[in-house]
This record gives sequence, structure tokens and C-alpha cells, in this order.
Amino acid sequence: MIAETKRNLKEAINPQIKSLNFLNNILAKIEAKKKNAYEALMLNAQGYLAEGTISNLFFILSQDNKAVLCTPSVDCGILDGITRNIVLELAQKNGIKTKEGRFKKKDIYSASEVFITNTTMEIMPVCKVDEVSYRTGTISKLLHEAYKENVRAYLAKTA
Repeated sequence: MIAETKRNLKEAINPQIKSLNFLNNILAKIEAKKKNAYEALMLNAQGYLAEGTISNLFFILSQDNKAVLCTPSVDCGILDGITRNIVLELAQKNGIKTKEGRFKKKDIYSASEVFITNTTMEIMPVCKVDEVSYRTGTISKLLHEAYKENVRAYLAKTA
């Protein structure tokens, strides 16, 4: 669900610094729990999609009959997560067009696929945002497999 609680201003608290000031995230998570949602997506003060309380956000839009993997840009006040960057690299390696930008609620509502990422959950498909349902599509599946292979390769190198 998209929370009413806004993401902290990046000018007030730098999102690249993991601090103990997660009050906005906690309030948004409480909103999610009240609506029986797993995660709350947060908007920034300008009304653009930012990130989840513990995750980065990705969704697939169609542009010129081609699938584009979209994610809010860092200038929206998000944490530039390690998993987020790996997913962007894997998308490019697999020929998936990517777009980091400023997106509104209407953009995610018109998406064909949605997933969230973080180090623990890796790539987690989203089946519903507010009243809009999604399926786990081919791009989400492809990136999930590519991510797992990336982890296996890393572990093989370090073992």
C-alpha cells in the first residue's frame, strides 16, 4: 500500500546514511499493518514515489511497445541500495531497458509488474498495491533467476 506518511526530506536526513531516525518508516509500516499489507511504499514531499519502509521499488512500464524497468531515482530521497544497484546492472546485462526517474502513483498503478528489493528479501514480487493487482511477470522472474545466479557465482569465488 502507498502510505500517507511521507519519506523524510533528503535535505533533512541524508538517505545514504543509515541512521537510527526511522520514525517516518515506522509510521508508514504501522499504516501497512493496519491495512494487512506486507510493506508500505512511501512518497517524497513532492508526491513522487520513493521507496518502501525497508525496500527499494521497481516496476515495469510499457514505452513504445517495449518493457522498461523503472525505479525512483536517488534524487527522490531514496537509499541507493546495494541490491538495487545489482538489479539495475543485471537488467542492463540482460538487455532490459531501465529508467531511473520521478514517478507518480499513477505510474505504478499502470505497471504490468512490480517488485521490491533489499538484501534480505532479494527480489520480492508484489501482487497488489492499494486496489491494483499484479502478476509475477517474465522480467521479475528473469531478474530473480539472474540475481540468484549472481549470488551463487559470488559465493563460489569466495569459498
